[in-house]
Amino acid sequence: MLRTFARAFVTLSFLFSELAVGQSGRQTIPFTIRENLIYVAVHINGHGPYQFRLDSGVSGIGRIDYRVAKELQLNIVGFQENTSGDQVKREILVAVDKLSVGSISHSGLKLVASDYKASPKQAPIDGVIGRDFFYNYLLTIDGPAQQLLVSHEALDARAGGVLSYQKPFVVTGKIGQKDLFFSLDTGSDVSFHVPMYLLTGIHYVNTPNQRIITMANTTFTMQEALITDELRLGNIKVSGQKVYYSNRANQVIIGEDFLKEHILTIDQRRKLIRID
Repeated sequence: MLRTFARAFVTLSFLFSELAVGQSGRQTIPFTIRENLIYVAVHINGHGPYQFRLDSGVSGIGRIDYRVAKELQLNIVGFQENTSGDQVKREILVAVDKLSVGSISHSGLKLVASDYKASPKQAPIDGVIGRDFFYNYLLTIDGPAQQLLVSHEALDARAGGVLSYQKPFVVTGKIGQKDLFFSLDTGSDVSFHVPMYLLTGIHYVNTPNQRIITMANTTFTMQEALITDELRLGNIKVSGQKVYYSNRANQVIIGEDFLKEHILTIDQRRKLIRID
């Protein structure tokens, strides 16, 4: 009886999700790219559209700006602690009845309310859509076409160019003959941020350009360099890739400035990624 009930529950859950995407099981959602970051239209409790940033580096369903939470008179339902660098923040949780991107929705949510005031280099946003929002779907982020493709399809681990991962969304690739882990992050506005120590054994030339960045409440300088070795990642082979490096990075981060020129497909259920 319990097994029968469990199978029925899974079937009903799948059908409900299928209906949320539409009869075809596939939908296209437009987005915009500004300052090398992705913005999608979001509805909250039927109100909107609001501009949320799509950030694969943020766990959970999403986060909402204080101003929007106040505007919609969302109830405070709790608190949680979050560690950023060496600081511990106490964050407010607010109740959201329904959060929607296109026809995909999540209901009965407790979202962190944060301050998303616009920085000098970034457009103002009303919140963030995290990676778990599309967990049950195959998500394709088509940078050149500036659209999301969402379906209940799946990636085939045996297909060419498909990469597996354990930690979201960290995959293996090569620069020259060196095997490296690459973290794909749509919430980063740089092309590549590389730890200085990982450049040992890689051929590169510094450019005159530098960039000042603030991360985890610390400001530091990144040096731009031109990698003369070939970069290989899935189906992609690139020569002459520009990167930024510093001693503040602890892994290779590939940001939206690079990803916007490519098509990134993510299958979180099977922990697979393809980048074309």
